[in-house]
Amino acid sequence: MKRPALAAANAFKLSQRNQLRQGIEFLKDGNLESARATFAQAIESGPENAAAHLGLGRVYFLEQDFESALQCFQTALTHDPKSALAKFMIARTREELGDIDAAMEEYEEADQIDPSQGLAPLRMSRIFAQHDDYPEAVRRLRESLQYNPQRVATRFMLANMLERSGDVAAAKSELRRVLDLRPDMWMAAYRLGRLHLRHRELSEAQEAFQQAMRLAPDRAAPRLALAAALKQSGDFQQALALLQETQKLNANAPAATIMIADCQTKLGKPEDAIKSLRAVLPRLRRPGLVHKRLGDLLTAVGRYAEAVDEYRAAFLRQPDLAAREPELKSLLDAAQPAAGDPEQLAKRIRATLESLADKRRAERPANPGRRLARGQFRRRGRQQ
Repeated sequence: MKRPALAAANAFKLSQRNQLRQGIEFLKDGNLESARATFAQAIESGPENAAAHLGLGRVYFLEQDFESALQCFQTALTHDPKSALAKFMIARTREELGDIDAAMEEYEEADQIDPSQGLAPLRMSRIFAQHDDYPEAVRRLRESLQYNPQRVATRFMLANMLERSGDVAAAKSELRRVLDLRPDMWMAAYRLGRLHLRHRELSEAQEAFQQAMRLAPDRAAPRLALAAALKQSGDFQQALALLQETQKLNANAPAATIMIADCQTKLGKPEDAIKSLRAVLPRLRRPGLVHKRLGDLLTAVGRYAEAVDEYRAAFLRQPDLAAREPELKSLLDAAQPAAGDPEQLAKRIRATLESLADKRRAERPANPGRRLARGQFRRRGRQQ
């Protein structure tokens, strides 16, 4: 009598496992309706199946029905109080609902249940970073890596947090560790190059960008970054050739065209630079800075009336400048087509813009980050 009952129980468990696998496959494929039906069926046949409640909660979560998702995850935790995943998903849902304090508490508990997973520290680190508490974000990630030093995503995020906290040397070290673990991760090489470039370590930057280009030959970002490194080293001809090659791969790359104009200017070809900038203008959503560059170039080649027109366009494309820079507004108000000397106007406008840029750079505050109290998290959460 026991054997038929055991066989039936085993068959039931097998059916439940198959349903869960099928539901997960539906989730992976984005078929939420079929996933919902499958998990609901599994719950109907086994109401205490925590995994089925988790699966149904994930469906609701993806549909952004966070209240229903929270209820499912809490039910799953009731049936399996040691489920770190249920705790983690409760935290994620509370985060989406804007209750950041409660989310942080749930993440803490999820990490205590199973610190080897490493998911909770990643989320907590992001929240701390959003509130500029980079030292705490770094600490959480380092603790997580103690359980698995090979976790690439955590180490890559650690490098990002170290960079934000101002510890550039440590950030570089972590990015090299990432590349040791994942030699094919072009983004790590690219980010390493960016750090070198920022501190004018030009040969190291070029080496990292070349590695990123080899790993991602169809990506524009490493090529543009390498061109920037070449420009900083004074190799404008090689930078120009690389940028023109990038343009062929990605015709709609305004950044490449703008850098091409910079190189052409440095190579003593301002008229070519003017043509390049005018060609890119229709593709820009925010063309104000390009109008300003055109104004500078046209002033340099003595086409002053055209320069004034470009400066005016740059000003009109940035309406906040009118209130912020009254001196510039008065100059441009005076710059009517038939009024005044366009040469003097163009030169005065350029000098004023350069002075304003110098002033902004001098006033730019350092942001070392700040540690916030836990109760301050809530204010940046999503409103319910």
